[in-house]
Amino acid sequence: MQCETVVIGLNWVGDNVLALPTYKALQHRFRSEGGIAVAAPANVATLLEATGVFKQVIAWTPSVWQRIAALRAGGFRRAIILPNSFKAAAVTFAAGIEERWGYPTDWRRVALTHPVSRPEKRGHQLDDYTALLAAVNAPRVVDSIPSIKLPPSIRERGRRRLLGVGLHLDRPVIGVHPGGLYGKAKHWGDESYVDAIKRLRSEGFDIVLLTSPREREQAERIATTCNGVPMIGHDGDVLELAAAISQCAAVITNDSISDGPAPGRPAPGMSPAAAEPTVAKMPAPMIAPMPMSVTLNAPRVRFNANPGPPAAARMSSRFLVRKSPRSNVSPPWKGFRFHLLGVTTVACGVWHLFRSVVNP
Repeated sequence: MQCETVVIGLNWVGDNVLALPTYKALQHRFRSEGGIAVAAPANVATLLEATGVFKQVIAWTPSVWQRIAALRAGGFRRAIILPNSFKAAAVTFAAGIEERWGYPTDWRRVALTHPVSRPEKRGHQLDDYTALLAAVNAPRVVDSIPSIKLPPSIRERGRRRLLGVGLHLDRPVIGVHPGGLYGKAKHWGDESYVDAIKRLRSEGFDIVLLTSPREREQAERIATTCNGVPMIGHDGDVLELAAAISQCAAVITNDSISDGPAPGRPAPGMSPAAAEPTVAKMPAPMIAPMPMSVTLNAPRVRFNANPGPPAAARMSSRFLVRKSPRSNVSPPWKGFRFHLLGVTTVACGVWHLFRSVVNP
C-alpha cells in the first residue's frame, strides 16, 4: 500500500533525533494508510532510513524545484510540516498536496489548510510537536526516549571505517568533535582541543576527529598541530559518522552535536548526570566500563548505559569547563532573505499550477 502522508522533516541531526517520538507516533497513527514517508536533506535522510521507522525516505536536494517535483511524484494526500519556516510550507503548497498541517508561524498560515495553534510557552524540545500530534489524533507516548539503535551491519561499517583510518581498536577510542557551524561562541577553542588530544594520547587513548564538510578546515588544522589525527565525517556522510560514534568509548564535543544525543545514547535532560545546571563535574579519575558522552562547553555530562567496546575509558575532570555565554541574535537581513525566498516560492508554485490547469 502506498503511503498517503509525508512528513516534512527537520534539517539538523540532533533535531531529527529529538523528533523520533513524533515520527513514531505519526507512523502508528497512519499505519492503516500505508504508514508515512519523510522528506529530509540528503545527508540526514540516510540516518533516518537506518531507524526503520518510515515506509519511504525522500532525500532532498537544496533545489526548491526538485523538492516540489519529489513531493508531486509521491502522490501524497497529506503533509505534516515539522519545520517552522515559510519555505517548508510553501513547497508542499506548490506540490499540490491536499492537506497541509503545521504551525502557522513565519507568516505561512495562508499556505496551510490545517493550521494548528502552538502553545505560547515552549517547554522541552521533545514536546515541540505535542499540539500538532493531538490535532491529527496521534498522541505521543510521554515516556518515549529518542534513541537510534543502529543495525549490526551499520555498526560493523563503523568498525571497518575506524580500522581503515589506521586505528587498531585494541584500546579505547575517544571521538573529538571540535566544530560548530554558528560561530566561535559555541567552540571550546582549538588550543584546548589540541591540549586535550595530546593528553589523551599520552594516557594511551586512540583519537578520531568527528567533523563535517563545513568544519573540515578546522579539523585539519587540529590534526596537523597534533602530528596527524584521523578524521571521519568530512565527506558529509552522517550515517558513517553515526557508525563511527557507535564504536567510541567517549565523545568530547561542543554544543553543535550536543543538541541531540549521539546514536543510541540518552536524550538531553533524561540523564541522572544532568542535575548540575552550570558546571558538569566528574570524579578524577573516572572509570567508565561503558560508552560515555562528555559535553564540553555545555551544562551537562551524559552517560550511556549501552554496551560498547570492552575496554574501560578513564577520563579526568580537567577536560570539563564552564558553559560560555553565546549570542542568539541573528543578523537583521536573515529573516528578510528567507521571507523573500518564501514569497517567491509561492508565486512560482501558483504560476506552475495555473499553467498546468490552462495547458493540461
